[in-house]
Amino acid sequence: MEATKTGPMIGGLKWFLDIVWYLLWAVLTVSAVTVLCATFVFGAQLFGWLPESATESLAAAIDLVIMLPLFVAEILAMLVIIYRLRLIVGTLIAGDPFVPENAGHLRIIAFAIGIYQVARYAAQGLVAISLAVFNFRIGGVELTHFDLNLGPWFAVAALLVLSEVLREGARMRQEQKLTI
Repeated sequence: MEATKTGPMIGGLKWFLDIVWYLLWAVLTVSAVTVLCATFVFGAQLFGWLPESATESLAAAIDLVIMLPLFVAEILAMLVIIYRLRLIVGTLIAGDPFVPENAGHLRIIAFAIGIYQVARYAAQGLVAISLAVFNFRIGGVELTHFDLNLGPWFAVAALLVLSEVLREGARMRQEQKLTI
């Protein structure tokens, strides 16, 4: 199919997604290195390899860094979503957005949002257990109630429906091309 002229909104969206893509990779790199360093410091503290003065000054920092693996997981989910959105925008720029692959991209975006939400609930549960059972504070976090946000779940449902509509539309379009 002949490429159509894209509007400024699509160009701006591609530009925005590219910037977010590279920024997320930079933040992921910094976060992963920080997690590795914090793990090393935590291990050194656990085995008594650090002097007492260093242990006291690093205690608050280690409490904050315990949440970083969850932040890394969030970034990975965002990278999956941004990558799939970039692929969809690429087909739009190419002039043929109604391809069956885009239905798969929407489905994966929906699953990534759902997995992110389940992981968030699991993290909330772990924080609640650590606060209640062990009287352990993570960076001053206090969990007062379970936070069930239905917005992301409606987004998952909408994306799944839209992916099926797009898949069926692409199938019908392909049948129409074969019909004389």
